[in-house]
Amino acid sequence: MMQERKIRLAIFMVIGLLVGGIILDALSRFTVVNSAIATLVRPINFIVGGAASGARSVSDFFTSKETLQKENAALKTENDDLRQNNVELIAMKAENERLSKLLKFKELHPKYELMPAKVISRDIGDFKDVILIDKGSDEGLRLNMPVVNASGIIGIIDSVYPHMSKVLLITSSRSSLGGLNLRGDSRAAGIVNGVAGPDLSLEMRNLARNADVLPGDTIVSSGYTGYHPEGLVIGTVEDVQMDPGGLTKTASIIPSVDYTHLEEALVITNYAGFADFLREEGKDPNKTIKGGAGR
Repeated sequence: MMQERKIRLAIFMVIGLLVGGIILDALSRFTVVNSAIATLVRPINFIVGGAASGARSVSDFFTSKETLQKENAALKTENDDLRQNNVELIAMKAENERLSKLLKFKELHPKYELMPAKVISRDIGDFKDVILIDKGSDEGLRLNMPVVNASGIIGIIDSVYPHMSKVLLITSSRSSLGGLNLRGDSRAAGIVNGVAGPDLSLEMRNLARNADVLPGDTIVSSGYTGYHPEGLVIGTVEDVQMDPGGLTKTASIIPSVDYTHLEEALVITNYAGFADFLREEGKDPNKTIKGGAGR
């Protein structure tokens, strides 16, 4: 009996050792497999992770590009607004300067009643010798009223409509007015006529051969021809030439007014010159006054 028990115990021990070895061997094999799987999977994880990272980078790139485009568009709009504001400020500054000069003219000539007007058209007509202003008979304007600005004489009212008037420029070949050399030691007088052509120039004609007129002299209105008050600037002498025959000479004059950039004007509404006196006498100033408007 005793012998059988020993044999059974030995058998159980052997079986236990075998089972334990099998389990340990299985566990050992499982670790190796895990290691192998991990080794195989690692590149896949790297690729998948890299792809995900790349996808995020591409997404971030397009998001950043879209953001930059929106910011650039906003900056362009802001820049355009600033540029437009700058243009408007420059225009307002220029207008204020022009209006300030007109106001100064009014202060220097308090005896004149002045009606401000805007130039609504330039360079009209075949000879480009008239402009249109936005005031007419309904505002009290009438024919032959003198038109000026801060620089000097522009012309006279040539045609009147209810809310608009045509102004004949003194540079027109149809216009003439009395001129006087402002230089105190000269005071040479003559008739200033417009010169036909696109140059918008003037000539002081029929000056005596010994008349003291030099380049650089300022010519002002004399008031002798009835349409323009005396003392208003006409222009500056550019050149003086002896006429054929040598008895008289002619002075070329640069107008003081820039007729190509006129924007505002002043109409003198209360000037009562010699032309008004002739009208009261029932006479036509255009026929009576030598060097009148020439119509």
